[in-house]
Amino acid sequence: MQSVNANSFHLHKAKIMSASLTLPDHFEVVVLGTGLVESIVAAAASRLGHTVLHIDTAGYYGGDFASFTLEGLERWIESEISEKKSLDPAHGSESGESHPPPVLGDGEEFIPLGSNRTIKDIKQAWHTNKNAENKDSENPQSESVENPQNVEVSTGEAKPEDKNVWSKERLMKETRRFNLDLTPRLLYARGGMVELLISSNISRYTEFKSITRVLTQIDGRLEHVPSSRADVFGTKHISVVEKRILMKFLSQCAAEGEQNFKGGVDKPYREFLKLQNLTENLIHFVMHSIAMVKNDTSTEEGLKQTKKFLSSLGRFGSTPFLWSMYGTGELPQAFCRLCAVYGGVYYLGRDLSDIIVKDGKCVGLVTEGKRINCDLMVLPDKFLPQTIAPENLQQVETRRLLYITSSSVLPTEKEQITLLSLPKKEPLHVIEIGPGTAACPKGLHVVHASTKDQGEEIESCLVDVVREESILYSLSFTQTTRTGDVGSKLSNVYWSSGPLPELDFDAAVEQARQIYSRMFPEEEFLPRAPDPEEIIIGDDMDNQEDTENQEDTENTGEQGLSKDTEEKKVDTVEKKEDTIEKKEATVEKDETVEKMEDTVEKKKSTEDRNEEETMNEK
Repeated sequence: MQSVNANSFHLHKAKIMSASLTLPDHFEVVVLGTGLVESIVAAAASRLGHTVLHIDTAGYYGGDFASFTLEGLERWIESEISEKKSLDPAHGSESGESHPPPVLGDGEEFIPLGSNRTIKDIKQAWHTNKNAENKDSENPQSESVENPQNVEVSTGEAKPEDKNVWSKERLMKETRRFNLDLTPRLLYARGGMVELLISSNISRYTEFKSITRVLTQIDGRLEHVPSSRADVFGTKHISVVEKRILMKFLSQCAAEGEQNFKGGVDKPYREFLKLQNLTENLIHFVMHSIAMVKNDTSTEEGLKQTKKFLSSLGRFGSTPFLWSMYGTGELPQAFCRLCAVYGGVYYLGRDLSDIIVKDGKCVGLVTEGKRINCDLMVLPDKFLPQTIAPENLQQVETRRLLYITSSSVLPTEKEQITLLSLPKKEPLHVIEIGPGTAACPKGLHVVHASTKDQGEEIESCLVDVVREESILYSLSFTQTTRTGDVGSKLSNVYWSSGPLPELDFDAAVEQARQIYSRMFPEEEFLPRAPDPEEIIIGDDMDNQEDTENQEDTENTGEQGLSKDTEEKKVDTVEKKEDTIEKKEATVEKDETVEKMEDTVEKKKSTEDRNEEETMNEK
């Protein structure tokens, strides 16, 4: 059990809640940015007792993994357009105040933090005028605004005459009912993130819903993907012979994987599937909806992704996937909560300017003119100075698209949470969620589309999927990050990549694990946190100690009493034995007396007879 002193707990809470918080001068670990990887590392360090400062220039949690209300999303767009200082490291505070730099010690020097842009090519548009035209044939005025940073914002308004028409004004009134993700992700039911949430007990801070259907596009039509045995034998899009072939192949993948197949494992996955007698129809389902890989993917990777899909089936629902309630941004916050519970200090909306370096190590951070010393530092790609970045980094760009729509991509009577994977040069993942996930108001849907940026407009790929007249709002942008070794040219500084074009969180979890193992190679990564009822605070701990002492005393007394009782019992038994022996001795004496009396009587009777015989003779 974990024990926490009541006085230290309330003192720490008072410090955190104080408006005039004065930061300590030294922390073991300083983490910059509240993205997912950084939040996992901060939680892991704090969980095992290390002092952690988690600091960010933004006033919200999550970084590029954040979720916003509709109004919050517009503010985020404005801040990206205007390059607000709250999103970029800069000398001086948001209020324009300048702070003198701290005094350096012998051999120390400043290295300015990086200001790498992670978001570009933002395009926002309101389509509420088109929605109104479909209802009442009005022609509202529209306005388009362009700016030097390739950000396009177009607006159009229409006054609705009935409740089925959504205007911009009406959408903004419902702003708090929206939870819109910058980086939409799903969780495999047996993926790395789910296993980490369960093993660390952080799952108590989160809620999830199961994806209810997986779709694919065939000949311009959206079709359900058969994944389980019931789906395979229930679908009408696969012949009876194909059903048997598919079930045999999926069973082999789930049972053995690569070892159970003869030949072809060194070829591309598509060629391998042909060797397994799968038809083009079945290859489409396996490649683009189950494994969700490219045509040139290796067989080893294809089988790995197929088995990952199959192993997650049936754990939490009919599909392998989960969606986080209230958006993906809840996950970084869940890890931040655990970090704070174990004493991590959070400092958001602060300016960061430099790190202090000495003898090839980072010894401190400068924030608003204050020096904070540290033993270890973790920072995101956004803040990584080029002078300390490792070599051979690779640039990765992900194109994101968000729609708010008035109808589903495939309407049904019951609300659905949908995953659609489209076969393009790079897999294009489309996720549709509704009010049941707290993503939007009732009557609306949110559609997320993500793919690795190959220069192709993502909007054109969804023309046959999302009906144009149903679109009320659209936002597209590109996320940019770098990948490579998590270390840096400074021995105690580590960095993390931003969001990648993956469907789940496995890469982020693995990167956090790598960083932590470099920092603390001998420690366990995020061990289980106790439940609240398992934690003893203050007087309860003293009461429990008193209770335990009393129980020990009672047990000791009972043991003493039991010893006395046993001794008495022994004495009683011995006395009884003595009594029995005495009785037996008495009985023996009585028998001897009786025998002697019998002998005397016999002698008397013999004497009497002799006398009588003598008298008779006389």
